[in-house]
Amino acid sequence: MYNKILMLLLILVTSCNNPSGETVFSITKIEQGKDGKTLFLVDSEGTEYTTVISIPNGNHVEVEVGDRVKLEINEILGDMEPIVILSRTVEVLD
Repeated sequence: MYNKILMLLLILVTSCNNPSGETVFSITKIEQGKDGKTLFLVDSEGTEYTTVISIPNGNHVEVEVGDRVKLEINEILGDMEPIVILSRTVEVLD
């Protein structure tokens, strides 16, 4: 019983702290992977995230460290550190 209540509270807290829809991030680091790249991101509040971009995922774009990007978010895995974002699209901003 207590585990269910604790899990519900954790979900509510993480969902309040996570972005939804389209959010702007700055790229702090890029790691090349086998099928794509992992972008390390930070939002305006300093919260750290990662997302993977790849051709198979349909969200591949050319990016560099320091770029600002807007993500269309499909899902957020808030139980990981840093928070993992599954993105539908990634748009590089000017």
